[in-house]
Amino acid sequence: MAADAVVFGEALVDLFPETPGVLLEDVERFLRHPGGAPCNFAIGLQRQGIPTALVTQVGSDAFGRFLKKRLAAEGLATDGISTHKSARTGVTFVSVAADGERSFLFYRHPSADMLITPAEIPPALLNRGRLFHFGSSSLSREPSRTATLHALSLAQKQRERRLISCDLNLRPHLWPEVKEAPPLLRKVLASCDVVKLTDDELPLLCGTESVEAGAQVVRGLGVQVVVVTMGERGAYLDSPQGTAYFAADPVAVVDRTGAGDAFSAGLVATLLVCLQGPGPDDLRKRLAELPMEALKRACTHGGYLASRVCTALGATTALPSQPPPPPVPKVSARNKRTP
Repeated sequence: MAADAVVFGEALVDLFPETPGVLLEDVERFLRHPGGAPCNFAIGLQRQGIPTALVTQVGSDAFGRFLKKRLAAEGLATDGISTHKSARTGVTFVSVAADGERSFLFYRHPSADMLITPAEIPPALLNRGRLFHFGSSSLSREPSRTATLHALSLAQKQRERRLISCDLNLRPHLWPEVKEAPPLLRKVLASCDVVKLTDDELPLLCGTESVEAGAQVVRGLGVQVVVVTMGERGAYLDSPQGTAYFAADPVAVVDRTGAGDAFSAGLVATLLVCLQGPGPDDLRKRLAELPMEALKRACTHGGYLASRVCTALGATTALPSQPPPPPVPKVSARNKRTP
């Protein structure tokens, strides 16, 4: 199936209390939503007008069938969604406090997405479009770790015509040995062009709490565009074109689930739009030559989507179907690095 972006990683089912603020032990009714950071990101890209394929594995159960139907209804290419014969689709119970903060109860012991192998990822599934995107959860244990590295190696074979992006989404509890995470993640991030992470992830990955210093560490791996999100404090961009802070849009927060995934979708969708049209075939070179205005536009659009997501229960319930702004006209003046 045709796609301009391929997303690899977990697709789960999130179950939310019908009434936010109620403890899980007191819940009478739950609401069902698609979940999993890569799945949320893929839906976000599709709603921003980027034809997207999701490569994952679900169980041969009712929740797996629910996800396939829902993702097909979103317009996603679903030919990369395999079905495990015995493992079940992962389920997450999400408890949402009155201020929108969450706590999670996971049923993944292991779930089907964690058991995906390279055999479920033929090259034809990856050789589509201008973008390959992944997260870190599938790297936390085998066999999904080997499958993720296999998918990444396939994407790297077409580096001139394809960008690689990662939304780190580091979850220490998923790693049997969390000390394995930093060196492995730094290795895979060195293959990326665009990386989004949070300020909470900086100490473990970069050894610093400084947003500026942490972004520099990631940029030093060879990443062109690094964005660190900081919740209600906004976001920080570090790129060859310069650095910048962005304020968060003020909203009445209902549920923060999926806000970071929405930010990444808005960021990457805008970059892909800005890279359309005539120019060098090497997308990495074109990304390096984008004006700072385009990068700021991408971060602003990401922040807008993140703020919208926070206004309703569920990671994609309030995610707008709104294409990003049009490309920024090329300018002749050389872009200088800003302080």
